[in-house]
Amino acid sequence: MKTKDLIKRLNAADPTGEAEVCVDNADILFVEPQPAFWDGYLQVLIRDTTKEPYYNVVGAKYVNEGKKICIHQHSIEDAITENPELPVALSEGSPVNNKYYLALLEQYRREALED
Repeated sequence: MKTKDLIKRLNAADPTGEAEVCVDNADILFVEPQPAFWDGYLQVLIRDTTKEPYYNVVGAKYVNEGKKICIHQHSIEDAITENPELPVALSEGSPVNNKYYLALLEQYRREALED
């Protein structure tokens, strides 16, 4: 997807610009341009926009020329690996979910301290 198309879709999804953006449910740490070939050929999907809003992928290609914009994600697990004492807050929610996430955070902290 081209940068201009991503920006257009982001603006349509959140006109106020106030929603959090994530990649695979992880926060975005930074965005950077790179050559298309930098860490392997760039995978580009070819789309037929007349099929939108349904599945519109009609082909694909590998690209090794030009540039790409890489979105680098950084999860809470990644952050705890860097700082096992990182404070992490939980939203108000079900006690069952909070127990699950508290146990998960404790696991991340143990693993970070073991490494």
